[in-house]
Amino acid sequence: MKNIEVLKNLTLFKGLDDEELIEIKKYLSDVKAYEAREIIFTIGDEINYFGILLRGQVDLSLEDVFGNKAILSKLTGPALFAESVLIRDVGEIPLSVIAACDSEVIFFDYKAYKSSASSSLLKVQDNLIKILAGKNLFMRDKLNLLSLPSSRAKILYFLSSEARKRKSKYFTIDFNISELAQFLNLNRSSLSRELSKLKKEGLIDYHNKTFRIL
Repeated sequence: MKNIEVLKNLTLFKGLDDEELIEIKKYLSDVKAYEAREIIFTIGDEINYFGILLRGQVDLSLEDVFGNKAILSKLTGPALFAESVLIRDVGEIPLSVIAACDSEVIFFDYKAYKSSASSSLLKVQDNLIKILAGKNLFMRDKLNLLSLPSSRAKILYFLSSEARKRKSKYFTIDFNISELAQFLNLNRSSLSRELSKLKKEGLIDYHNKTFRIL
């Protein structure tokens, strides 16, 4: 699977020619398969590689000593994870990465690649900057959401953002109810109660992960 065509489809390697991609392959692991709920990284793990999610989904989450869990984001392949940890040279990952469904990942030895003086280094670093800029915009949006004063406001903000992102008032979200509660930092029963109210008021309709703004 680690062939040139796979690499060409990854945003991280956009603009690289075939010779540069062949060189990149030296710093990539073999494809590793993960089953749903299998842990990829745990908080505090020392890491030397960042992950490239080829297929599937992963949850990036935090969990405190009391067992309270908060989902920071859900990534759908192709996507990167843990890249900012290596770029900042933190060493230990501050969150958990867990496969949300059957997924395939390759790991990129970015430290070794960066010290190789490869001709493709500037292109890859430019692509990384664009990827990180997109993630920064997402985190700013998440902070805006969490700063809202009520459960209702958070839910409406989230659904409005999803509708804009998908350019439709009818859409399917990535989260189930339990995951959405964790993402919005709400109690599951509070979330279910507010969704039911919004439905009764004729503002939304929903079934499982599918929503429609009326």
